[in-house]
Amino acid sequence: MYEYTRKNKLGLGSILLIMLFIFSIIGLAVLFFINKGKFWDILPITSIVIIILSLIFAIFNMARRAEGGFIFILFFIIFLAGLVISSIFGPFALSRNAQKAIDSGDYSTAIDNYNEIIENYSTGKYYGDSLKGITAAYRKTDDHENTVKYINLSIEQGIIDKDALEVKNILAESYAKIAQKAYDEKNYEKSAVNFVLAINIFKEITTEFPSSDEAFISSYKIPDYLFKTAESHINTGNYLQSIDLLNELIEQYHESELVSKAKKLIFESYMKEIKALIEDGRYKEALDEYRLAQNIALKNNTDVSANIYDESIYSKIPPDILSEYAISLTLDKKYEDAIHVFDYIFINYPDSSEKIAGYYSACKIETIKTMTFIPLPEIIYRFNIRDEINFQLDISNNTGSVINVYFYGNTGEIYKINPKTKAEIIISADSYEIAVEYDDSNDIRHYGEFVFEAGKRYMQIFAPAVLE
Repeated sequence: MYEYTRKNKLGLGSILLIMLFIFSIIGLAVLFFINKGKFWDILPITSIVIIILSLIFAIFNMARRAEGGFIFILFFIIFLAGLVISSIFGPFALSRNAQKAIDSGDYSTAIDNYNEIIENYSTGKYYGDSLKGITAAYRKTDDHENTVKYINLSIEQGIIDKDALEVKNILAESYAKIAQKAYDEKNYEKSAVNFVLAINIFKEITTEFPSSDEAFISSYKIPDYLFKTAESHINTGNYLQSIDLLNELIEQYHESELVSKAKKLIFESYMKEIKALIEDGRYKEALDEYRLAQNIALKNNTDVSANIYDESIYSKIPPDILSEYAISLTLDKKYEDAIHVFDYIFINYPDSSEKIAGYYSACKIETIKTMTFIPLPEIIYRFNIRDEINFQLDISNNTGSVINVYFYGNTGEIYKINPKTKAEIIISADSYEIAVEYDDSNDIRHYGEFVFEAGKRYMQIFAPAVLE
């Protein structure tokens, strides 16, 4: 007697499920080649779902003695292998290994694992955590350049908030350390760039989080970094940038111990910029900058003499250009600045004296009459002379000092009269402003206005009593 066992056919649901599993395998294969990050994210989830369904339908079809039930066993095995593979390979395993390495202090291994995720699985769910992890690992190893690189990448990807205090502080500290290292290595271009980046972020911290400890610390760091940035710019020939930074330090951080050094350094920056301008033949610009530097030195009350560089600057400029510059200052009513240049010309280029005498007299008179002065001694008419154009003034210097007499009318004249001597001055008749100063006294000066008629001779006496 034979027992006949009839096998049932697979139901429609089983067939549809098998087709779904096949398409899942095809889809995963395609995804592996076009988007590995998403592939490894989906693989464990898909594997778990198909493992469960395969197991259920395998049991169901085996109980029904249905044909093809073994196919579900095959799918079960395939996706069980997929689940195992996803836990051994791929970003999940790399992330797990990286975290273990971090915990054990093996930052190099952690960096390698995180880096593989970032490079190969950038579309996966472990990408963001890997960016944060690799940033922390690089910070632990004092690799500040890579710290900055991955923080900025995290900001670009929207993984971290660029406005968060912690993020700003890490970035600023990292830039500062990169800059300091470059500064110590005399790589001044790199140090300047990174110091500026650090300063800007520290300023944001003090503005946006004024009550935080980080803001308090930042306010002390900024002056130091401003000074070092200025030094870096000087060493790369960017003098104007250094001047701007030093001015900022002086004006905004006046309580810093670096202010006195900054005042000296700003003058040195000007000097180097001026010499560079002279080498390029840009003489007027150089003279303008030198005048500005002198005024800043006086304003800042530095112990650097404002005129200490006169010889090294003026001697390199053609005398005609120097004279024209001083004359232009006179016409612009910058009398004291003009006098400073004229004095150098008189001493070093006596042949130019005649050209500049009138302008020099004008400067001296305009300066003296704004100061405290003594009226000039009386000018006395003596007698007529045969001259239809000029007049004569006899000045007797009975003092013990050299006197300098400045005339300014339709002409400008300068006379230096030695002690116990007399000068006979003959110039064209006109209304003149006259000023007098003494070589050995900066406190005594005279000023007055007189009308001199042609064909007349006058006299004036400077007696010792005038100095009393």
